[in-house]
Amino acid sequence: MSLLQAQKSVWQNSVRFVRNNRKWWPRSEPETFERVIFPPNGEYKLPAMPQEPTYDPKLGEEKFKSSRQLVSIRGVEEIHTELIHKQYGLAAIGGGFISPYDFNFIRDRLNRNLLKNQFAIWRVPAPWLPRTKRAVGAKAGSGKGNIHHYVTPVRARRIILEVGGYIMELEARAYLMYLCERFRFPVEFVSEKILVERRLQEKKVEEMNINQFNWELALKYNMQNCHGWLSYYDVAYKYVSFLKNNESLMTLVGEEELLWIPFRWFVLMTASLPFFALSLCVSLSLVLHLDESTRTHCGVVNYLPSISAAVASFTPERYIWQFFISLHSAPRIVAALAFKQRLFYIYRNLLLTSPLRPLNDRVWFELSCQAACFVNIAESLFLLLLTSASSTDSYAIHKISFLGFAICSIIYMLLATSLLHYSGRRRTSSLGEKSFQYKVLMCSASILSLLFAVYFFNRHNTYCEPGVYTLITHLIFMVFFSCNTCSEALKKNQVEKHGFRCRYATYSCLDCGQNFSLETFKGHMKCVTESKKYGGKNYVEKENKGEIKQNRWIEQVERAIGNVKEQRLKCLLEQIRGFDNIPRKETKFVNFLQNSINIRDRDLCIKAWNCISEQARKIEEETKKAKSTKICTPTAEEEGVGHGEGFSRNVTEKKEKKRNDLSSSCDKSANTNSPQRTLETKEVKFKWKRAIKRTLKEAENGQMKVKRLKAKVIEYYLANKKFSEIDENPELIFNAKLQSLNLQYDGKMTTKMSGNYRQWKVADEHAKQDLEFPKTGFKVERLFALCMRKVATFRYICFRTLPLPSHLIKKLRILRNQIGSVMSMHNNFVSLDVSWIYVGKDGFLHWPRTCGRCYCKMSRRRYFIFAAINGIATLEFVQVDL
Repeated sequence: MSLLQAQKSVWQNSVRFVRNNRKWWPRSEPETFERVIFPPNGEYKLPAMPQEPTYDPKLGEEKFKSSRQLVSIRGVEEIHTELIHKQYGLAAIGGGFISPYDFNFIRDRLNRNLLKNQFAIWRVPAPWLPRTKRAVGAKAGSGKGNIHHYVTPVRARRIILEVGGYIMELEARAYLMYLCERFRFPVEFVSEKILVERRLQEKKVEEMNINQFNWELALKYNMQNCHGWLSYYDVAYKYVSFLKNNESLMTLVGEEELLWIPFRWFVLMTASLPFFALSLCVSLSLVLHLDESTRTHCGVVNYLPSISAAVASFTPERYIWQFFISLHSAPRIVAALAFKQRLFYIYRNLLLTSPLRPLNDRVWFELSCQAACFVNIAESLFLLLLTSASSTDSYAIHKISFLGFAICSIIYMLLATSLLHYSGRRRTSSLGEKSFQYKVLMCSASILSLLFAVYFFNRHNTYCEPGVYTLITHLIFMVFFSCNTCSEALKKNQVEKHGFRCRYATYSCLDCGQNFSLETFKGHMKCVTESKKYGGKNYVEKENKGEIKQNRWIEQVERAIGNVKEQRLKCLLEQIRGFDNIPRKETKFVNFLQNSINIRDRDLCIKAWNCISEQARKIEEETKKAKSTKICTPTAEEEGVGHGEGFSRNVTEKKEKKRNDLSSSCDKSANTNSPQRTLETKEVKFKWKRAIKRTLKEAENGQMKVKRLKAKVIEYYLANKKFSEIDENPELIFNAKLQSLNLQYDGKMTTKMSGNYRQWKVADEHAKQDLEFPKTGFKVERLFALCMRKVATFRYICFRTLPLPSHLIKKLRILRNQIGSVMSMHNNFVSLDVSWIYVGKDGFLHWPRTCGRCYCKMSRRRYFIFAAINGIATLEFVQVDL
């Protein structure tokens, strides 16, 4: 005791001397404290440790009693062995327990000595291991007593606390050397410099070791019958043992090291091999085999290859994948088998040392551990089978191995996460909690990715489309546009954004067929309704009064934009031009601008309303003037235009005289203020069909482009009738009349049919005879038709290079498109030969005789499918025994 008191007084006096005589310190190497890292929470003093742990009943945690086991203090600490702040601290030399009384004493003594800009932190958890104590006079065999207090187990090399800040080593030694004597197990003062020197010394001993009979060799070959007298503690903690003189004895290694890699790096490299191999294989597939790797049975466009196609279908990728997986699987299977051998001991220790779980589920816990090891090995074997069997060579084996690998990986992750949570290891340290969070995150991500993969796989096999498009039938006046460059269907609000992808493209309306540019499509506010489009010839559309008013109001907005000169007001009107629900009352209009357009200037909103209302007054005045001048305007019949006879513009003398009489009578009535009388005349309609046929007859070869034909017919129409008097859109009328005529239309050309309807009816009757009597043979095709079909089916021929007239080249293109559409429509369901397609004498596909040939060549069931696809599966033509 006297010796200890003398040492204590010496250290205290030395600290006082250093503090009072700082001017005598050596100045050659002054302390700058540039690399000092303070605690991020700003707490510089040691906090109080709770004397009892807290339990959560919702998680199944409850108080438990444990025996006085020493397994929690055996061996060497492997995690908390370094200083976080790289300054000074206390480290355990051997294992032991820290009681709450020790925590309180160390906290009070150290906080009292700390100065400004000096801090201290705990590196051990709060007391959690219970210690029991029986009452005085209790009989032997009466069981364990009540919990008396809790302790914290500490292994050798564990950092207990740290001291840092603006503090020198001499001061830190003075603070901490006195506290080392308080612990009931050996503790030493350490610094960052001491730890670095110790690591270098250990590495040097390991490098200079030449003993061939090391621990691994003796344990492997059971030298001196070591398996009989070694306990599993000796096997688990075989590497390092500490002595009280702070000298470490490490196991001797006899073999020379060719390459030294840290175990942590080795684990990371082994685990990242599959991911690196998959990324490399996918990249090579995209570069070398893009079309082959993205092709599926559906024939749709894909942008990324599947995993099976990327890793096992092509030569460079297959070898790369097999090489990396072989490197990955060998250590993985070995680790799983080694883990299986030590599983009983390791997880039993976890369960026995668990601070939160009782011991009544020990059998279930051990069986779950064994099952986890078995599933892990099965996962590795399925991965090897998946690598060796490709989807092209053996699809069944590849499919089974892929499903087995996915299911085993999910089950193993669930088991490993559950076992880590149940063992209570996650709550004993921050590393365990972090590991548990990573496991939960990865397990959730794997399950979600598997579910999404199954969903998209079934969707791909079911629909066989790159995207699912829904037909909008209830929105009547929604205008859709189609890009003439890439044929993509677009809504009106998507056209401007699409212009960045397809520059210099034109757009056509899907309903009326009009063409627009990027600047003119905004004016197309309304289109033909679906009822009018598919209603037939005699459909009469009902007028919508609200729509007429709204269109008139939008017209007022358009006119106001052209007349306004103020820039802010013009921008505002252009901004609301695209809306089809602009209010027609002042209060609602101002609220609409403030809420929907986010215009906060009320005066600007009122100016916009005044501009639109002014245009409304002007339009009303113009309509009144038009009504007053309509009385004196001659009708079309009086102007002498014979719509039924053609497009002649000659006017007879009699009609000129009649027109002069009408004008003089109008002048007289205007001068005498007599009551105005309207001229009642019979309205003569323009003969659209006759005009289209005559224009085609005048053209070369009876053919003309649709645009040119439309322009000529509408020019004739407008020349014989004033544009201001036209109530309907002439382009819509032209499209309707063109569809009702019996003309062939391929999108670019309009060709008059060779032959009339009677010839088509006769050909149809011949086809029906072929269907009723197929054994009598078919009508032999002409040589011209055979040549047309042969040339049209050549895949790599360019029609422009053929020395043929232009009309034959156009027919060949049309015939190739027809044959291609027929083959692509039937190939997925029935086998159809190109020779069964009948070509008529006009050079186009003859569908009735094609059906007759298919009826003779196909079996009954095949032809029933063919007839069902084309909508002719009736009892009149097909008799199938189902």
